[in-house]
Amino acid sequence: MRCLPTRYGWIFIVVIFGMLTGSVNYNNNLGFLFTFLLGSMGMVSLAHSFRNFSGIQIESVQTWPVFAKQRAVFQFHVSETAFQRIAIRFKLPGSEITVVDLAPHIKNRVAVSMPAKKRGVISPEWLELDTLYPFGLVQFQIRFDLNIGCVVYPKPVPVHKLTTHELLQAHAAEGDSNAGANDFTGLRSYQNGDPIQHIFWKAYSRGHGLVVKEFSGNEVPALFFSWYKVRAENVEKKLSLLCAMILKAHGLKLRYGVNLPGKKIVPNRDERHKHKCLQALALFP
Repeated sequence: MRCLPTRYGWIFIVVIFGMLTGSVNYNNNLGFLFTFLLGSMGMVSLAHSFRNFSGIQIESVQTWPVFAKQRAVFQFHVSETAFQRIAIRFKLPGSEITVVDLAPHIKNRVAVSMPAKKRGVISPEWLELDTLYPFGLVQFQIRFDLNIGCVVYPKPVPVHKLTTHELLQAHAAEGDSNAGANDFTGLRSYQNGDPIQHIFWKAYSRGHGLVVKEFSGNEVPALFFSWYKVRAENVEKKLSLLCAMILKAHGLKLRYGVNLPGKKIVPNRDERHKHKCLQALALFP
């Protein structure tokens, strides 16, 4: 922990010395009175600032994956304190300052955000705490080294730009063991959440509305989003398209997998699988 005068603190010190010099030269008792009064106020504020800041400890830190161009949030768990800490400032590299009051006798949680400009892993090297309480004359400061990373997924393209029939239907899994295990039983009206690949598009083109094919089996044919089937001008655009496909398929509760160069994730449909696929895109070289 270190303590340094602020800009106003230096001005305050210069004013005190100026008043002291003038009081000595002119032997002015009233000048001495105001000089020592202001000096004692400065010393008392220094003591209050030290008491307000000393003993603050960070127990743990937590974060959650975000998409590129969003803000990565790091939640810090602060240990219990015997009394209230006022105007404690939290700052990460490149982030805005977050000012909070820490309540006594509880473990406080402080969320500090920083911009996640691109996909990958964002790892702030340090967390800086400081305070200017009570008068802003001095700044107590301490820095904690961090060892945590926030996974940043690629920014998905807007979902409305995805044509379900062309993008999802085109990525039906090749050689999926469940794809041919179901027997066709008939047609019924489309209901919200039905698999897109079961829509009978010929009937729709003839003006009969949306109908879907029913199968006797329980398993839905899987989708396999392949790196090699996506057409885009660069790597980041490809990853954005794959990200949007995964989100859309997950929202429709479809089974899906991802095929990337050097990595293949078999189809599934739960929340953990979604994050596994998105993380593979985030960590793509």
